[in-house]
Amino acid sequence: MRTFIFMCVVFSCGLLHAEAKRSLELNEIPVTANPLNLSSDEIVRPIHIMNGVELQNKKSSSLGSMLDSVPGVSNNSWGDNVGRPVIRGMDRNRVQILNNGMQLKDVSNLSGDHATSLDALSSEQIEVVMGPETIMYGGGAVGGVINIIDHRIHPEFVDGIVGKYDVSIGGPNNGTSSSMLVDIGADNFMWHFDLYDRDSKSIKIPGFSVSKKLAESDSEFTRSKYGKDSLQNSYNETLGGGVGATYFFDNGHTGFSYAKHEQEYGTILENDAFIDLESDNVKYELEMRDLSNFVNKFKFNVSHTDYEHFEMEGPTEIGLDFFDRGTDVKVEIIHSLLSKSGGAVGLNFGSSKFSQNTKPYAPNNKRQNVGLYALEGIAVGSHKFTVGFRHDYHDYEANAFTSDDGAPTEGGDEGSTSFAATEKSFHATSFSVGSTSKINDKWTLAFNVAHSERAPNHDELFVYGEHHATETIEHGDRTLSDERSNSAEVTLSWADQGNAFSISPYFMDFSSYIALLDTGVVQYHEHDGEEEALPVLLHQNIPADFYGFEFQGNINLAGNYGFNYWGDYVRAKNKNGGDLPRIPPLTLGSGLSYQVNALQASINVEHNFSQTNIGPQELKTDSYTNLSLIMNYDLPYMQGVNAFIKGENLLDEERRDHASYLKDKVLMGQRSIMVGITGYF
Repeated sequence: MRTFIFMCVVFSCGLLHAEAKRSLELNEIPVTANPLNLSSDEIVRPIHIMNGVELQNKKSSSLGSMLDSVPGVSNNSWGDNVGRPVIRGMDRNRVQILNNGMQLKDVSNLSGDHATSLDALSSEQIEVVMGPETIMYGGGAVGGVINIIDHRIHPEFVDGIVGKYDVSIGGPNNGTSSSMLVDIGADNFMWHFDLYDRDSKSIKIPGFSVSKKLAESDSEFTRSKYGKDSLQNSYNETLGGGVGATYFFDNGHTGFSYAKHEQEYGTILENDAFIDLESDNVKYELEMRDLSNFVNKFKFNVSHTDYEHFEMEGPTEIGLDFFDRGTDVKVEIIHSLLSKSGGAVGLNFGSSKFSQNTKPYAPNNKRQNVGLYALEGIAVGSHKFTVGFRHDYHDYEANAFTSDDGAPTEGGDEGSTSFAATEKSFHATSFSVGSTSKINDKWTLAFNVAHSERAPNHDELFVYGEHHATETIEHGDRTLSDERSNSAEVTLSWADQGNAFSISPYFMDFSSYIALLDTGVVQYHEHDGEEEALPVLLHQNIPADFYGFEFQGNINLAGNYGFNYWGDYVRAKNKNGGDLPRIPPLTLGSGLSYQVNALQASINVEHNFSQTNIGPQELKTDSYTNLSLIMNYDLPYMQGVNAFIKGENLLDEERRDHASYLKDKVLMGQRSIMVGITGYF
């Protein structure tokens, strides 16, 4: 393998010097999650947009691993095949995942082993949004927003046939993936079809699955308990696709779409267990523009999802099941009533039903929510201000429920706890004020302050049972109050002739933070004839502080060479004492890139430092360095066809993601190579 990597590097260097030089022109990319259509230097906090070649290069089996190189974003991984983004140390119910601006409805926020119900193979663009604009999505976006864009309902009319196809093979899981999408425009209609497929084997890892620290601290865990050189039961099979139809009229469009996603993947902690999920989604969209001198745009969106998820403990035995069905509606008006800078007002509401039919884990419950928001832009000379306001109402109705508590001691009798039917309601109000000022032609200073409130999610309130896929027992608290925080952030940006730099320090003070903490209590549960000692985790309100920074920049070197650098740091403290768990460590990265004619190449080095600021019952995580190589080449005589090769973990280091619940039981993949082709027509 080392010889192969060396030959790839030598070959790429030869191609680099053989090609002629050319200048590059970059076009500004619209941000669809930003309704005011502000340019990049007018948004108070950083926004990262991933599309085109970068989207191709970052492709992965999970959304978290695709985005974990973005400053401020980490991955709550469950092996390489499952992972949800963590933003500034905040995960689960503090990071909203959207599909075309509407909430992605699944149970990925309930537990780290639950995959998101959408594969990025179907996407055209992925946006990471932080700042006052996230107020449109409620206190549940206090960490940030991930918006996955596809064109099943097309935003603009394109006459004729356009499309894209993608095929790749390789990676630490020896996986294959393929996708195709086609858009046909005729007679004011756009028709969309897409299909994707992913198939990967168990993940190859550089050594023992279990960390040395865990094996030394708990005799139950041998170093190879979940595999050596190969991670047991870590396969993944995904199939999905969608269709859509959009009709365009003089000042807008209307359209429908249907999407289906099916996925089966192994649960690593049990060799013969797997998760089987299926999601069906229907969307409707109406958009009308230029309705008057003051109303720039009217948008009406409806999204309905039918989701089911089975945790199988063998070919036919269901351990847990999850059903979540619901509808979300959003009405939004973009206007210029108060100023030429424009504003947005909107109303969103929805209703969902969660249910289970198997062993007790959480009660069946219904959820209703209504949210009203406003976002206004105001320009005063060279200063631009953004003011946001939102009020949410949440109502929960949970059925009567009897849990399975396990035994307090080994060999003891397993008990239970009964809960009466419960109704809970919450009001949450959030607001933000941001400013952006041009210091001069090169420097920009942005400042943002916000107050955010988030109602507890139904899992934080009502869950009370064993989850064998995670080997934990999780307890909700029906007396939880709203999560409340005050935050401040400054962003200093510089740009000059293609060179750029920005840094964003921030501070968040939570008077009430809903933390999931290890209580230190263990309960014993019988499983397959054996008693297992499982830790009890409790959702609880605590005071907490989050503070840190992100930075990124690029320098144009001689010729067509470029140098990029980035980094992030977050510290999260329980003000009652100690650090919060699963907080990512300091990360620093840099890369050297080269582009000439049809060839693009980059070599990147990212170092994740050791994490020693740990929460109760946590173990320290060692540092690691990820060396990666990416090459893209537009094939001659084949217009619109790009071939790529990507190498990951070229130093073959042992990598553990501190934000993951499984970080001491599961390694990330070994040194690997992936190759593929993407074509446009």
